[in-house]
Amino acid sequence: MDAYLKVWHGMTGHNDTVASATYSAGKIIQVMNEVELSIDQVLPHAGRMMLLDELLSHSDTEVAAAVTIRADSVLCDGVNGVPAWVGMEYMAQTTCAYSGIADVRAGMKPRVSLLLGTRSFKTSVDYFPIGSRLIMTSELVMCDHDDLSVFNCRIRCHDQEWARCDIKTIRPGNIHALIEAQRNEQSEQ
Repeated sequence: MDAYLKVWHGMTGHNDTVASATYSAGKIIQVMNEVELSIDQVLPHAGRMMLLDELLSHSDTEVAAAVTIRADSVLCDGVNGVPAWVGMEYMAQTTCAYSGIADVRAGMKPRVSLLLGTRSFKTSVDYFPIGSRLIMTSELVMCDHDDLSVFNCRIRCHDQEWARCDIKTIRPGNIHALIEAQRNEQSEQ
């Protein structure tokens, strides 16, 4: 039986998590580092486009983030909540946080990750209700030398899976050069 264990420190009454681990048959199989980084440090998004509230944990292959749905959340209708299809962007921003952590550790600003596509988006709800705290996880499936990546993503709330999909992203080394090249190509046509 697999289980999830959190290691706590401090007596502050806050969640001062040092690390968490998934273990199976008494052996630790994955360690998730609980970071002192905030979500705004690892994402290039700003203002109302910063859809996530907090970075929860990360490892070499996975990242977890959270958002609480509020009446003033982007795309919230104020009654039903946020449409479940917005979950694709929550998961995409979580995958971007994965890459942003590496950038910050290397002493750089977080770079933009471009969403190339999603596959197998499934949801068990039509809306994420106001007051719901969503936990997004993005697990790296593959990454090539050109920074093309595939992630297996999930959204959970109250220990239930509410949405899932695979997300493909790319992180161009110089996004401004990529945009300029695209403009030049279009003007030549």
